[in-house]
Amino acid sequence: MQKKRLLFIGIIMNCAGTEQSFLSLVNCLDFESYEVDLLLAKNEGLFMDLIPSQVNVKFMPEYGDLFLLSSKNAFSNLFDTFVKKNPFSLFSILPYFFRFILFPKQKVKTATKLFCKMMQKIPPVTEHYDAALAYWGERTMFYMIDKVPNAKKKIAWVHFEYRADKCDDETYAAYFKSCDRIVNVSAAAESALKQKFPEIGGKCAIVENIQNVGFIRRRSLEAGSFPDANHFSGIRILTVGRITEQKGIDMIPEILRKLKEDKYELRWYVIGEGEQSEKDKIINSALKYGVGEMLIFLGATQNAYPYMRDCDIYVQPSRFEGKPVAVEEAKIMRCPIVAANYLSAREQLADGKYGFVADTNPASLYENIKILIDDPMQRERFTMELDAANFGNEAQAKKVCELL
Repeated sequence: MQKKRLLFIGIIMNCAGTEQSFLSLVNCLDFESYEVDLLLAKNEGLFMDLIPSQVNVKFMPEYGDLFLLSSKNAFSNLFDTFVKKNPFSLFSILPYFFRFILFPKQKVKTATKLFCKMMQKIPPVTEHYDAALAYWGERTMFYMIDKVPNAKKKIAWVHFEYRADKCDDETYAAYFKSCDRIVNVSAAAESALKQKFPEIGGKCAIVENIQNVGFIRRRSLEAGSFPDANHFSGIRILTVGRITEQKGIDMIPEILRKLKEDKYELRWYVIGEGEQSEKDKIINSALKYGVGEMLIFLGATQNAYPYMRDCDIYVQPSRFEGKPVAVEEAKIMRCPIVAANYLSAREQLADGKYGFVADTNPASLYENIKILIDDPMQRERFTMELDAANFGNEAQAKKVCELL
């Protein structure tokens, strides 16, 4: 039987939820049935070493930095990627910079249009595939539709909550219609997308992010955890996520200020990397509130599970999400959880069975964290509920095979 050729399209292998989800999925594939290529924009990220040897990893020969474009780095990114090589490309870029200046509230939508415009300069993929899978979301979907002409089937993953105030409806609608299937990672995310674009409802499917319980718990036993393990005995709060506005980490200093006023002995640890400007803003806020010593950035790590094993409370303060992988991993590690009320939070925490769902503001997050600190028995009840549950969902990989 001839193997099916698959092309996964990614960006970088950062220590983040999408990358972790991809690794879980690809490790469930039958390599006797599939020949798998992974095309990354850049050879970058701590998870590079975790890609299975059966996966043929390729990199875009040029223009990979374009996939890291944001409204904050747009000028330097495009200048280095395009203008240095061809000064005339500046004429294609300038109209979008005028839009950034004139319509600052639409900067994310403008960045999307700018990305799609400049993406046209990237050479297409000439190889033939049975299926292309835009696993890293929106930009990889744009690339898949426009630059992978020889794929029999094109499947896009939506890892985020579609928000009309942040996304360019016209652009997304055109690309969604060009996909054969659109995979959402939660029922809530699918419902929101279908409500916005009812015309693509028949293309939608739900495939949860795959979690291998045995693998996660085995890795949690590896060495490495909090650096102050030998001399700090207070409450440890943990958050895993990129340092961006979306993840709500900027709310932590205000929450810590209230907890410090309550005389709690605690520290809040953040695992992840992201925008330096956002991190600097958070640090300055922590210093302003006098809680700099209580907030500890641990950077990126290949293995966050020992930290989940040793924390007292896991908090996900995200403003919006599709279905965050870190919360699923915290559930597997039996962490008492407080999550902000992003789109799938109640679905993930079974309406309070596995943790508290707070309103998405510092005051509500503080109140729910305070309850867990004051009530060790409630923490233990959450842990027992999580221990009794079975969160292994490797069978989700079969849904991907059915889509193929």
